[in-house]
Amino acid sequence: MSAAAATNWNWRTLENVEVECTHCGVRMTGHAGPRVKYFRCGSCHRWVSSTYTEVFKADAKMRTHPVKEKSESDERFIAVKDRLEAWLAAIDEQDPYRVLGVSPLDSPEVVRARFRELALERHPDRGGSEAKMRELNVAYEKILRHRQRKRIEALEAGSATRETSVLPARSR
Repeated sequence: MSAAAATNWNWRTLENVEVECTHCGVRMTGHAGPRVKYFRCGSCHRWVSSTYTEVFKADAKMRTHPVKEKSESDERFIAVKDRLEAWLAAIDEQDPYRVLGVSPLDSPEVVRARFRELALERHPDRGGSEAKMRELNVAYEKILRHRQRKRIEALEAGSATRETSVLPARSR
């Protein structure tokens, strides 16, 4: 039994096949229609359909790969990857700069103005919710603490370099 028969793939019907764009080396995403399968490159936006399967053999821009059976290690990897993606998404939701819609490079005046603008929208007395206002206050306090900590670290680093840069005069 050959490897192709073991994985049960067929490049003519594009059953259990992944398509790679050789122009940019990206796996193309598959979209199954009623009778035709479409593949699109997310990078260069080229596309191809299963009606052109004869072209796949000669086309230098597309390459087919059989989909391999998932092993236990693949499933463990996917589970860890999914947990990591969920954790990163949770971290993004907790980012105080994202909550306020500002950049860490913005000036304190811009951050303060954005906080006040959002506070007017989200304050419970103006039709907002307590939870949204609490989230906004926590995010603003985190930004203030972060900037204060950075300022202190910069001052400490600056005083440490000044002390080491003032060397006693050498005797002759």
